[in-house]
Amino acid sequence: MKVFFRRSTAIVITLAMACCLRIATAQQADERVVFQRAATLTQGVNLSGWFGGWGDYSPEHTATYITADDFRLMRAVGIRYVRFPLDPSLLSQGGLMNPNKEQIWARIDNALDMAMNSGMAVDFVVFPRDDYKQRLGTQSGVDQSIMLWRILAKHFVGRDPDRFFLELMNESEEQDPYRWVGIESATVKAIRAIDRQHTIIASGAQYDSLGDLLTTETIDDANIIYTFHFYEPYAFTHQGATWGSTEWNYFRNIPYPSSPSQIAELTKSIPDDAARYHLYLYGAEGWNASSILQRIAFAAAWGRERHVPVICNEFGADRDTAPRDARARYLHDVRVALEQNGIGWAMWDWSGN
Repeated sequence: MKVFFRRSTAIVITLAMACCLRIATAQQADERVVFQRAATLTQGVNLSGWFGGWGDYSPEHTATYITADDFRLMRAVGIRYVRFPLDPSLLSQGGLMNPNKEQIWARIDNALDMAMNSGMAVDFVVFPRDDYKQRLGTQSGVDQSIMLWRILAKHFVGRDPDRFFLELMNESEEQDPYRWVGIESATVKAIRAIDRQHTIIASGAQYDSLGDLLTTETIDDANIIYTFHFYEPYAFTHQGATWGSTEWNYFRNIPYPSSPSQIAELTKSIPDDAARYHLYLYGAEGWNASSILQRIAFAAAWGRERHVPVICNEFGADRDTAPRDARARYLHDVRVALEQNGIGWAMWDWSGN
């Protein structure tokens, strides 16, 4: 009996070790794949306003807003991937009995085919409006979001996993980073029940900022890329914006790089005390190529410490209000800082401001 017990125990231990070895080998394979795929997400651009982000999603709009000519121009200027937004409301219009549901799917698929046939990789992102995000504060809202991803995972499971990526959500606005990583983890689990191949893109909570990335936890899945957005300093990138922080309304012709002497006269012309203070801080912080490089190095270090790839799939400055030359310098400095840190990027935006 003792001999039988020892043999049985040995068999169990051997099987357990073999199982652990298979799991470890599969995880190592996923880690190799995810870094290889992340290396394709360089030199990208956002396609907001097409099927997500804002505005009109009618067939007339989506057929003409971005065309094959746009993709040819993107290729010509060096763009290699696009961030394709989908507003969930487009699929929920009319409910489950919507007679145009198949037409909507066809429009989405045709647009994705046009992008991929042009040679682009695609970062497909759920890009909801505020009301959708607000519902994430309830369990029913979370369940709805996970259900959406089950539908999307099933629909896109046949697309080339080396060139098609699944980004869970743009700027969730969830304030609690621990709750958000729990929502993301549950969503990843739901996707993996359907699709084991595609690489998933996850982010930090709130607005996907660099600070949000640095306070997030990684998900228990080796085939995930982590992303952040970089719009610092907002006094420059969001000058003139009529939404968001109120001081942005007062900012015009803000220079870059910044120094106290450069913004001294501008500061005197601003009538609002808080806005003057924020502009003073922008000058005092001395924003330039070196300071941007040092900030983005934090994202690279976060990824190295966790052995996960990191990209930045939004950065930019308002083309309507930022001085043209200053905007060009800023875009150059952010791009170079990302590339020097080994971080792929996607600029905001192809058609929006």
